[in-house]
Amino acid sequence: MRRLVICVLVVSLAILLEGLAGSGMACMAQEPAPAPRFIREAQRTLRELGYQPGPVDGIAGPKTKEALARYQRSERIRVTGRLDPETMARLDIHERLFRAGRATRS
Repeated sequence: MRRLVICVLVVSLAILLEGLAGSGMACMAQEPAPAPRFIREAQRTLRELGYQPGPVDGIAGPKTKEALARYQRSERIRVTGRLDPETMARLDIHERLFRAGRATRS
């Protein structure tokens, strides 16, 4: 009887820990989606570079994702098809947005 109780407790604990680890890993694996203004600027930049991301609308649709993947391949960075931090840095998104903001204020 004692062995059965211990086995049930161990199995229950293992199931509980697996569920907690699984949900925690899922949350950690997802990066927050970039703001539409960053996606718009990436679309503009990709278009300037000839990658045809579709409309410049701030939505990462299929054409934008494919353009991002082609750009990432050409730059030999991890191909995700998403506007991840490394791709944003390579496309110089922050500088383009801030430079544009400074130019309109002057």
